[in-house]
Amino acid sequence: MTRIRTQYMTEMEMGGILFCFLCSFLTGNLYQLCGGHLIGVLFGAVNNSPWERAKTLLLPYLVWGLLELLSIQPSMKRYTVAKTVSLWLLLGMLCGGGLLLRLCGFSADSVPFTALSLFSMLTASAAALLLYRSPLPLRNWFAVCVFLLFLFLSLYFSFTPFPPQNLLFQDSDTGLFGIVPIYYDKGASFLDAIAQINS
Repeated sequence: MTRIRTQYMTEMEMGGILFCFLCSFLTGNLYQLCGGHLIGVLFGAVNNSPWERAKTLLLPYLVWGLLELLSIQPSMKRYTVAKTVSLWLLLGMLCGGGLLLRLCGFSADSVPFTALSLFSMLTASAAALLLYRSPLPLRNWFAVCVFLLFLFLSLYFSFTPFPPQNLLFQDSDTGLFGIVPIYYDKGASFLDAIAQINS
């Protein structure tokens, strides 16, 4: 029975990569689709910063993990630890890699960011599978991982309305942090940037 569940988990992890990428297209545009309403702020990308782009994959990854837990019913404590570690790995890779690409001059909607997202998803899914199948006593870390899940959720919902003032949270189009109003004139920002270059 355990072997069957492990096989299903492998298939579910592969399906999760597809699910996360499909959802990221929706959540990436949710803020604009909702006209700047609260649901778009909570679950969508409110600007073009590496953090907001990472959010478009992180929440679907968490939701898929819950669906996976309910459908294949693995050992809950082992599974929670494995998926929490892989979630934080995904967060680190997306934010760290996104910041590095941003410093190299790439926009958050460029091809290198898409490649980074795919590589990060594959790595996180493989890490979850390897950890779950490993002989490590993962159950001992269950309480710590529950705390880390709550910490992740608090960061996820706090950093959009109250972003730290650094490059990870700065919109590459406007230079603003956090929520960019729908009515913001991006063309004026572009012209200001050109004027500053010429002066």
